[in-house]
Amino acid sequence: MTGGILDAVRGCLKEEMRMDIVSGNLANASMVGFKKDRISFQEILGKTQSSGEGLRDRSDPVDAALIRIEVDHAQGDSRLTGNSLDFAIHGKGFFKIETPEGIRYARKGNFALDGDGTLITQEGYKVLGPGGPITITGSSISVDGQGVVSVDGIQSGQIELADFESYDELVKTGNGLFRQSSRTAAEIPVPAETKIGQGYLELSNVSIVSEMVTMIHSLRAFESYQKMIQTIDGLNQRAVNEVSRLR
Repeated sequence: MTGGILDAVRGCLKEEMRMDIVSGNLANASMVGFKKDRISFQEILGKTQSSGEGLRDRSDPVDAALIRIEVDHAQGDSRLTGNSLDFAIHGKGFFKIETPEGIRYARKGNFALDGDGTLITQEGYKVLGPGGPITITGSSISVDGQGVVSVDGIQSGQIELADFESYDELVKTGNGLFRQSSRTAAEIPVPAETKIGQGYLELSNVSIVSEMVTMIHSLRAFESYQKMIQTIDGLNQRAVNEVSRLR
């Protein structure tokens, strides 16, 4: 019966982690370009099926590795804003952002201009082009699908996009930014079909309805695990009392 309690406790911890993830997704549902988190079991289960392994020993501490948190990089919906400094990436790729901690990558394109005419993020970080930060001086700003910036009809720079073979190499750093992991994934060119849309913003890929359904399911599962622990504990107490009773 001890094994049953351990399984139930693991279930409670799993649902607690799922609830934290859902709460984070809901809190950032309105953030431009936000990518939701999710719990994945696919990789571990795939390895188990291919190797023909059976169930793990309940006492195996490696069971914690069955839970993997990953980012869902699915495309979010686009919203027309009409702002000439708003940009959405249609397809794969990321904007390159210069921060004090190094190069970061983002999908949110609600940019602005600082006092020197440099294109920056809402946090004040510089947006990069192939030659460095992008400077815009003029009134009429136009950006084509390849990110080429024209001001008053004169080309003055280009917004650079970067992509990666595997997005598993990217780690969230907050404010919708990503960094390369310690394994240092190399940048690759974006696919030819990727376009930049001026006057649009990519919304988060969080479905509030779906997250609320997941939250309710997680709460019910947590309560079920709690009841399982209480039931097994009651059976243990009854067994102890019955065995110790003098006949």
